[in-house]
Amino acid sequence: MICEKCGRDKFPEWQTGKTYEGIDEHHNPPQFLMKNWKGDLLKLCRKCHTGKDGLHYQILILMNKKANTMIFLKSEDWLLKKMCPKDINELAIEVYEFTNEWLKRDGNGDDK
Repeated sequence: MICEKCGRDKFPEWQTGKTYEGIDEHHNPPQFLMKNWKGDLLKLCRKCHTGKDGLHYQILILMNKKANTMIFLKSEDWLLKKMCPKDINELAIEVYEFTNEWLKRDGNGDDK
């Protein structure tokens, strides 16, 4: 499988006690934002999915903005508790659109 963001397709074989580096499926928008999920499944390597500058970190930034937090929270659960259903629905749309744009950019923020 190939990462839809960076194009990486070779990963070390999984070993006990080592960090997994393979491909993850990412739900766009994330499942936790919708009761009856509808969206796209993306194939992303672990770095692009959950790494320091990965997609999930970018989603946390969007969630903190929508929840109007005073300090940056890293808990999706706590952030959802700070939002009303209308905000969550709006966030699902924002995340979906953001993710599609994010996929089109390279690591420098330029279009691929």
